Amino acid sequence: LQSKIALSAACPRGTMALRGLLGSAKKIVHDPGPKGNSGEGDAALVMIFIVIAATILILIYEKFVKKKEEIKEHDPNDYFDEDKEGVEAVKMADAETGVDVETVQISNEMTLEEKTVEEKADEVAQAKWLQPSDEQVWKKVVLVFVVLYCLWVFLLTLSIMGTGFKLLGGKDSAKLFDVVDNPISGLMIGILATVLVQSSSTTTSIIISLVGADELSVRNAVFMVMGANIGTSVTNTIVAMGHFSNKDDLRRGFSAATVHDVFNMLCVIVFLPLNWIYPFFEKMTYEMSKDQKPCPDDDPCVKPEFLKPYISPYSKGVAAYDKKIAEYISKGYCAGECGIKYSSGQMRAIQNVVCTDNGTNCRGIHKNYEASWMSPGHLLNKRAPGYVTTDAAGVATAGFSYTCPPGVDCNTVTKFFNGTVPVATLQANTVYEVCGTKVRTGLCEKALLKGGIAKQRWNMTDSGAGTFITILSLTSLCCCLFLIVYFLQVIVKGPAARVLRTVVGFNGYLNILIGLGITILVQSSSITTATLTPLAAVGLITLEDMLPLTLGANIGTTLTGIMGATVVTSNPVAAWQVALCHLFFNIFGIIVWFPIPQMRQVPLDGARWLGKMTTHPRFGKVFPLVYTFVVFFIIPGICYGIAVAATS
Repeated sequence: LQSKIALSAACPRGTMALRGLLGSAKKIVHDPGPKGNSGEGDAALVMIFIVIAATILILIYEKFVKKKEEIKEHDPNDYFDEDKEGVEAVKMADAETGVDVETVQISNEMTLEEKTVEEKADEVAQAKWLQPSDEQVWKKVVLVFVVLYCLWVFLLTLSIMGTGFKLLGGKDSAKLFDVVDNPISGLMIGILATVLVQSSSTTTSIIISLVGADELSVRNAVFMVMGANIGTSVTNTIVAMGHFSNKDDLRRGFSAATVHDVFNMLCVIVFLPLNWIYPFFEKMTYEMSKDQKPCPDDDPCVKPEFLKPYISPYSKGVAAYDKKIAEYISKGYCAGECGIKYSSGQMRAIQNVVCTDNGTNCRGIHKNYEASWMSPGHLLNKRAPGYVTTDAAGVATAGFSYTCPPGVDCNTVTKFFNGTVPVATLQANTVYEVCGTKVRTGLCEKALLKGGIAKQRWNMTDSGAGTFITILSLTSLCCCLFLIVYFLQVIVKGPAARVLRTVVGFNGYLNILIGLGITILVQSSSITTATLTPLAAVGLITLEDMLPLTLGANIGTTLTGIMGATVVTSNPVAAWQVALCHLFFNIFGIIVWFPIPQMRQVPLDGARWLGKMTTHPRFGKVFPLVYTFVVFFIIPGICYGIAVAATS
């Protein structure tokens, strides 16, 4: 690794201070080393297959070797009633505090009688973690490094899984942005786009780029950000399904995962209609960001990074995703993009000859035309045609073309501009060159897969690589979760579990700060919540503790958009507005749903109910899958279809 400082002095002082607070201004440049078997792609696959192989070996050991040993050493007196075992575990844990044993036993028996079956199971699970461990210290130290390795592979797997989903749905998700013309369609498209690429950061980045290019209004972008907030919670919902082998773990894990969903949906229910009635997010953030200045093109500001520069080379070594293709699709440059920068006056001159009604109606100039092609008063700069052709009357309203008209030698055609001055009068049946060869075509037909082993060595297609990587990453994800939980049962048992319970159970607002800090570090709320979900599934973290950790992650993920806004080179005010709208949407949601205990119970009760549905004797195992498809695919998909039909 080598470091290079590239911070522009032209960045506003406030922006520099914020970027300094969020992270270093140093740009970390990865040195990939020699090509071949020593590359990061090979290393990433080796790390993933080590995890998968270790999981298989442990499962074989648990299923056959250990089970036989337990049968040989079996003593009839080893059988305990589950509730009695839970009481004894609680009693053993509490006895160390000096409380009278008989009092503890009677109290625990009374408590267990008052609680539901689920609450008893949760108490038993937590009590088992608090029992002293008889494992040797050196073994725990070794397992700590093993767990850290599994966490590293877990983060790498999430990154690779995101690439797989982007390869499968990147072009389709980018096309979704074409019909954003009302709050409901914006919300649903935000959900679908985020689910398809498994990253709210990617969706938010596309939204910011569209707003920065005047392709999308801030008002519609706000509702898309709300949808992205819901869509990003699908990752930890998928992670929770990895606990399907144990119904109590699945119930706890699914509740911990869906508390994120429920909270985000409740926030949307409150703020979407309010912001639809009056765009207070847009108005408020404009006043906060109206003085922001762009970073100059010749000396741009550098976006601070944390763990991503270390994970990204390995992920890209397996498969690299070309996000520019998705941007071309989302911005509507599939037909062509003019590479010449014309002034607004020149664009008005072009518009006057290609648009009808004295240049005011441009709807018929091209089959791909959208309202976003227009900037206030004129066509956008990059929408200029390659050539315009006049008819017998000298009118060019039907002659807009990005490519050279068939049968014409475009090397000899007349230039539309003589320097910067347009031609005074158009001749009949004449082709005029505007952008000419400076028009780039075929931008959307390019492959999303641009590098890595999947491209360079295996020569895979987008769909082939996406399918392979998604299956591999989902397998690795389940294996990482299994190993982390398996080894944590040794490491965190006893005193370490008490310390963790004390920290996360101390104060809800402290948990918000913890979730915020972790998410700033990994720059992804999906990674934070997906990492915490297994701990909640095994009973180490309660649902009441999981909620504020999730809220902190919600705030932390908005800082990715803010850091992106600090380095934009055009329309920084709109970019900052979108980023700040995302931030305040989550802050206001916390203010509404967290401080008051009665309000806090609403998302908690909703998540508990969803978790309890996984214990249904007939449909429990399939409920998480049905829920995920209905909430994240079917409902948004139907609404998107209605929006497309209405727009057409």
